[in-house]
Amino acid sequence: MATTSMQLDSGLRDELAEIAERDFHGVPLGEAVKRLVREHKLNRIMRRYEELRADPEEWASYQAEARLTDNAAGDGLPDAAEEYPEYSR
Repeated sequence: MATTSMQLDSGLRDELAEIAERDFHGVPLGEAVKRLVREHKLNRIMRRYEELRADPEEWASYQAEARLTDNAAGDGLPDAAEEYPEYSR
């Protein structure tokens, strides 16, 4: 992947360096930014789950769809008791 540069004011650069040192064990600033972006994405996902839970109808719909997906993922596979009867005693 190609590298690039960006302009940051010195205060922001210092704040990012502090975060990289304190929270990410001194990783390079690029890695700190990557981790902060990932954290931001995960926070957005968690907020969406909170929104779903706040609406009982939407949450129930989501859970029903998730059960269908979970059930389909295991179609045709033996369960552990069938596959390893020696451990099912």
